[in-house]
Amino acid sequence: MVLKETLAYYVVVGGCAFCTFLDATKAFDCVDYFKLFRTLLKRDLPSMYVRLLLNLYTNNVAHVAWNGIHSRSFSVKNGVRQGGIISPVLFCIYIDGLLCMLSETGVGCYIGNVFVAALAYADDIALLAPIPSAMRRLLRICDEYCQQFSVMFNGAKSAWLLASKSKQSFNCVPQFYIGGQRIG
Repeated sequence: MVLKETLAYYVVVGGCAFCTFLDATKAFDCVDYFKLFRTLLKRDLPSMYVRLLLNLYTNNVAHVAWNGIHSRSFSVKNGVRQGGIISPVLFCIYIDGLLCMLSETGVGCYIGNVFVAALAYADDIALLAPIPSAMRRLLRICDEYCQQFSVMFNGAKSAWLLASKSKQSFNCVPQFYIGGQRIG
């Protein structure tokens, strides 16, 4: 709803808004336990809960089953469980630093003085900017954060759109990149 209302606001008031939908490749698998648990402790989560999560995640073992044949067990060193009830919440906490960095730039879409340029839930992230240069700056920040936190965005599976009141075509269609890949 926030995304839809922001785009509608910019079309009516500002004329247009660029929106980029980022696709994180195997986002839940890339979570670095050390960084996740440090982030949880910084948020003053009671240490009892952090220890519980630490034990659940660091003592994980898995095996591969294929065509009735099972591999030997191996330890899982990173990632949060796909389909786990708490996994989207843990990933949101893991990626929250990115959202804070984006907000601190002051770049992107605002409604009044409310920052609405980065909207996310789990591994779904939408960036909103009124001009192409602002979108490029937001994308550069995403690239920098992702290098530190081992998150990879897939440019080929990401997409962008322009919400505009005008039906005229643009002479120069902007190009956006993430991780060195053109966003399609």
